[in-house]
Amino acid sequence: MVLYLTSNSIALQEQGAYEEAAPLESYGFFDDLTQEWEKEANLLYVPCDPGATKDNQYQLGQILDAFEYKNLPVKEVKILDEKESADAMVAWSDVIYLAGGHGPTQLAFMKKKGLKEALLGYKGIVIASNAGSMNAAFYVYHAPELDEEAVDPNYVRFSDGLDLTNIQIIPHREYLKDKTIGGLKFVDDIVIPDSFGCRFYFITDGSYFKVKGGRTIFKGEGEIIDDGEITPLNQGTVIPYMSHVEQPVIRTIISEGYDMVFGVEKHDERCEVYFLKDNVTGVFERSRLNYREICNKLAESVVDEEKEAFLDQLRLSVIQKEMDEMGNYVRTVHVETAAGVRAKNFRVREVPGYPDWFMVMCIDITTLLDHDWMTDEYARTGFIDRSKLFLEELTDNDHYSLVYANIMGFKAVNALFGTQRGDLVIFRTRDALRKYLSPVIVGRLEADNFVLITADENLTEKNLKAMCRQVFKTESIEYNYEIHCGIYPITNSKVDIAQIIAGAKIAERSIDRNNRQLLYAYYDDSLKELYVKQRYLLSDYERALMDNEFEAYYQPIVNAKSGEIVSAEMLIRWQHRDLGMVSPADFIPIIESEGKTAELDRFMLHRGIDFIERRTCEGKKVVPCAINLSRVDFYDTAFIESIFELINEKKIDPSLVRLEVTESAYADLEDKALNYLSKMKEQGIQILLDDYGSGMSSLSMLETFDFDIIKLDIGFIRKIGINKKSEAIIVSTINLAHAMGAKVTAEGVETDKQMKFLLDADCDYIQGFYFYKPLPEIAFEYLLE
Repeated sequence: MVLYLTSNSIALQEQGAYEEAAPLESYGFFDDLTQEWEKEANLLYVPCDPGATKDNQYQLGQILDAFEYKNLPVKEVKILDEKESADAMVAWSDVIYLAGGHGPTQLAFMKKKGLKEALLGYKGIVIASNAGSMNAAFYVYHAPELDEEAVDPNYVRFSDGLDLTNIQIIPHREYLKDKTIGGLKFVDDIVIPDSFGCRFYFITDGSYFKVKGGRTIFKGEGEIIDDGEITPLNQGTVIPYMSHVEQPVIRTIISEGYDMVFGVEKHDERCEVYFLKDNVTGVFERSRLNYREICNKLAESVVDEEKEAFLDQLRLSVIQKEMDEMGNYVRTVHVETAAGVRAKNFRVREVPGYPDWFMVMCIDITTLLDHDWMTDEYARTGFIDRSKLFLEELTDNDHYSLVYANIMGFKAVNALFGTQRGDLVIFRTRDALRKYLSPVIVGRLEADNFVLITADENLTEKNLKAMCRQVFKTESIEYNYEIHCGIYPITNSKVDIAQIIAGAKIAERSIDRNNRQLLYAYYDDSLKELYVKQRYLLSDYERALMDNEFEAYYQPIVNAKSGEIVSAEMLIRWQHRDLGMVSPADFIPIIESEGKTAELDRFMLHRGIDFIERRTCEGKKVVPCAINLSRVDFYDTAFIESIFELINEKKIDPSLVRLEVTESAYADLEDKALNYLSKMKEQGIQILLDDYGSGMSSLSMLETFDFDIIKLDIGFIRKIGINKKSEAIIVSTINLAHAMGAKVTAEGVETDKQMKFLLDADCDYIQGFYFYKPLPEIAFEYLLE
């Protein structure tokens, strides 16, 4: 629907003295209308009083003359009367004209005819003039027009209307601004007292509003009368506000400090605004009051790491599910503002009496979040705000650094000892940071991450080592844990604090988790270059998938005794258009951290099955190919089911498909995912446990599932000939696997010494550079021949 709300676009003339004349200069109203008027139109005229035949014919004649003058073709005209069905008339029409006259009379007639219901889903043009433009509103304001109405205490001034807009119009500003009705000044004594809790648009003849696609634009001159104040009405986008009935609720909300309150229709996602602060008005001015568009506009200011989750969690389906399960919905997000990062709390409620609507509210809770509720140190926003002030006061003679501290294995602490003791570890860490580094500012960013600013003189090797190795003790528990620290020297106080924190975090992430001697690292530009490269690769990831830059490589796996190739592990490689061959070590970690490995796994699955199918059809030698699955793959039901469908569709032997699951991923799988593994085995697909011995190994893991092949982690293989305990573990693991009916593959075999030891230990399969490096598909095919 396209809706025009006009004060009056046709020159008023006395009835009986009418002469054909050009329409009023209406700020481009007829030119705009011409753009929407696509063909000869069936015009439905809705009068104020269907019984006033002469007046209706007179006004309709003026309208038709104006349309003819402006080359707006009308095919046929009908007048809505007492006899015809509103549903049938609206369905027949292309253009509906809501005429002027006595507003209350017209509204009563339209309600009697059921015009509001008939207009639901209407796709044509609605032109509302004078009283018609007033009655088009959701909640109509009928200012007294007659002396007896002005002095009648029972005169009903507010009533529900057609619900086509939330704009409450008072037309004919020039005529009414100095008008007296029933001894009362129209503006000062009637409208202004009625405006408390409302917003009226007092506009001149020729002015108009256009409502299309949820967006409202005003052209012309007028004023806003709101809460007893009169302010200019500017041309351009107008955000319609709900009125009167909602105002008491809205005033309570405003007093609680909300940034915005708006309603969203659950089915068509159109929005209606109740309240906005000035700092978010621009978001709604640029939108068409469509919920998804508003969410996208709001997301522009959300911090980068939270944008994707913000848009996902504000989907109406997510909100509805949570409302059904919990009765309410609350999310907190951080946004960038001129004053720094602020915390915004989004809450959704049902609207009493309006089952098809949600009410969405946003409140700034930064002040509440400035301090961490548990440690009483600064929270993220408080730390950032306080650090900005500290940096502004630094001189060239001051030497300070920012330290980002990460408690290693904190989730394991909670899992082993419970959250209550996990909280004690947080307190222990806070106290250690204060004891050894004497910080000037401390903040707790997340559950297990602290950040602080301290003088460089405190960052001695002795202090750092003492702080980074901690022991948590109770009467019955003694637990050793480490704190990894990234350190960013503040050499330039003009650098943004968020950038400094990011640099320290990059330094912390660069610490090799397998080297227990490295517990802290300093930031330098080389780390930034690596980080920037990874972010670049992440941003280019989807394009590379589309452009087929990823390639499947195959690393042959051989029988330990015969040296014959018995299978292959498929490995991903990225032949980047600008960077050339990119190492998996450069792109896999960042893609995994962003949860985007599913696309790669799907690519490798299809490539491997296509490879097996093609060689089978050509009658060539085929060996089983192993494809790595990540933990998240098992929670994508469609992807897992597609594996079965693809194997059946290609009609290949399921035993030629092998799926590798890392022990860390297996440890996280829930019952449903484990059921999928069992179903795969039943179909003849072999399941491999990868990286066994890399840190999560347990006998219960082998007990709960019958793996076909266990792959020894490369860390054990590298210790052959160096560490007798590692050798003993290798031998016992091979014997245990054989006793359970599983085979063993040793990964990363490179030397004669390793190969001899594994043969003596009765290892089944060998994978590593000792025999073959990973090969492109064409080279692997040549090797098989």
